[in-house]
Amino acid sequence: MLKLTMQRSNLVLVLTLVLASVFQFSNTQAQDTLSLFDAISIGLERSFSIRIARNNLEISKNNSTAGNAGMLPRADLNANQSSSFYNRDIDYADGTSSSSALYPTHALTAGVQLSWTVFDGFAMFARKERLVMLFQQGDLYLKMEVEDAIANIAQTYYALTQSEKLQKWYEEQQELSAKRMNIASEKSRIGAGSELLAMQARVDFRADSALALKQKLTVANLKAELNRLMGRAPESSLVANAGFKIPKPWNYVEVMSKLSNENLEMQNANVQIRIAELEEREQKAQRMPQVNLFGAYNFSRTSTPQGQTTLFNTLGPAAGIGASITLFNGFNVNRRIRNASLTADNRRLQAEDLALRLQTIAYRLTNELSLALELLQVEQKSVELAVRNSEIAWERYRLGAISDLELREDQNRLLNARYRLITAQANAQLAEIELMKLMGNLSGILSDK
Repeated sequence: MLKLTMQRSNLVLVLTLVLASVFQFSNTQAQDTLSLFDAISIGLERSFSIRIARNNLEISKNNSTAGNAGMLPRADLNANQSSSFYNRDIDYADGTSSSSALYPTHALTAGVQLSWTVFDGFAMFARKERLVMLFQQGDLYLKMEVEDAIANIAQTYYALTQSEKLQKWYEEQQELSAKRMNIASEKSRIGAGSELLAMQARVDFRADSALALKQKLTVANLKAELNRLMGRAPESSLVANAGFKIPKPWNYVEVMSKLSNENLEMQNANVQIRIAELEEREQKAQRMPQVNLFGAYNFSRTSTPQGQTTLFNTLGPAAGIGASITLFNGFNVNRRIRNASLTADNRRLQAEDLALRLQTIAYRLTNELSLALELLQVEQKSVELAVRNSEIAWERYRLGAISDLELREDQNRLLNARYRLITAQANAQLAEIELMKLMGNLSGILSDK
């Protein structure tokens, strides 16, 4: 029998802590600034998928009983009363006859019946264990919904903070282009510059304005998505305030050791295997006899006021034992057993496929995180150099030492460097969150960023 403990993982501890803080952050919606912890707190409280999974878990718990497995006896109480009024005609053997109109007969029966299946080929025990496994599967589904909610909120939250930072850089680029446009226009007006350069400056300013506007839309859409994940109206105002912390590099071997023990998908796959094996046991039990005990205590009263016997009463207990076995039912038992065996085999194959798929994902994510961390070092230095170069270029442009085209190239270099840095940060954070989810340790993303 597969032993699955019902102890909560770090993820569920996170859920407990987060839900415990709900009252502290119940008024967060009215605030603009929203931390990642606040976002996750609100999201876990209001998530429809989590609430549905929690209700499904309660249903599984209610179903996981000995009575639902067929292990307990059944008792029934019944009572019936009937009256009949028939026209009666009787011809006797001696040649006489009698007749009566509306001949009355009154009957009253009552009783308590008890039935109990004491042996069904051990199917009831397999059924009971299967119900327990379904309850544990519901618990895993709830944990997976919590994992998905935390991961989705964190990914969207960080994407929003990075998009807001990129929007700020686009707006800075737009301001510099506006200054350049004003300088070029003034030079053209006083004859110190050409109209062509002024026109090029206006074109570049409008291009930068378009980028800023598009990025503003991206930020607005990400806010709407984050609000949706938190169960709030899409237009609810918020400001994400997370910084960026360089993620910890993960070793593939270390990830695999945690994945095999903590990954919820693998745990669920093992539960599904056990459920399929128990269903096979239930089908095999149909080949064995079924033994039932039964008992009753009955009362019966029949009265015929116009008959030769006017009253007939019975009162007392009854008990017995019965056994039955199916000898032949068109080979349906064999068919069901074979199908259940194939289903169990499919569950094992699916678990092996899942294990290989998760290993591949873990291998890819560790490589992506490693590359992203290396790129971070490169791009951070690139941005520092590009900022310094842009400052120098702007001063030289104001002094007339470089052309408009050279200034524009320096501006684009800075913007591209910043964009590459944002992309590297996003890739690193995404890989880190996915790796933590694989290892069942999403609590790490709640540390200060």
